Amino acid sequence: SAASTEPASLGPNAAAGPASPEPPPPPKLGPAARKDRLRGMLIVFVTFLATLCLAWWAKWKNTPVPAEPPAEPDPSAAVGFPNAVDAVATLPAARKRTPREVLRGIVLRGVKADGTVDVTQKGSEVRFVFQSRPGEGPQPPRDPEGRPNRPYCGKQVVKVKPEGLQEEKDETKYSCSSKGFEPLPEPRCGPKEVWAHAIAMKIPKDKPAQLEYYRAKAGPAWRFRIPGSRHRFSLYGDCERELKGLDEVGSVP
Repeated sequence: SAASTEPASLGPNAAAGPASPEPPPPPKLGPAARKDRLRGMLIVFVTFLATLCLAWWAKWKNTPVPAEPPAEPDPSAAVGFPNAVDAVATLPAARKRTPREVLRGIVLRGVKADGTVDVTQKGSEVRFVFQSRPGEGPQPPRDPEGRPNRPYCGKQVVKVKPEGLQEEKDETKYSCSSKGFEPLPEPRCGPKEVWAHAIAMKIPKDKPAQLEYYRAKAGPAWRFRIPGSRHRFSLYGDCERELKGLDEVGSVP
């Protein structure tokens, strides 16, 4: 019979062609490359951890510190309590009653010629005024939306009362002074030395005086006056010289 012109069947796998070669295995990392890879992963991990810590710290730093309520008065903390209180000697104990670190002034009423105050007498007062640097210390709570307030300096008064040494409620919304902020140093002299200057000026010592330790234009200063009289003067903080005119201008917050 005649030869067939149809191609012979090649089977189901005949058209598949040659098989594709398998991809080569990834090259093995040498010891140095493995060490570099591990070092890189460690750097990424440490950076991530540091970022988390920084974010936590920033949140903690920006969270307002609430003010603590006043504690009970302490009659043993004031030196000379209650009939002959020495304000300068009591200052260290007053500092311990408040978290605010900056001394801004001392106000004394009913100061006797020996420099002490009888806090049992009507009208007498021993008052220490403290503030914080801008944004430090107890701050007011944030608004309902959580936005931070502007930084406050706050104010807390510590008094020697007839019951003992006690702080008053902290004023967290007390603004910082627009005239600048410079802490008062520890007093270099005290009411006794101020009264000695008054006695040298022939000021009668039968009436109690009012004294203030404050920051004057010239620097730390003591102001002396006898209420209801013309007797008054201001001394520089070392009690060695009088201040006059603009040099004595200033007040206790």
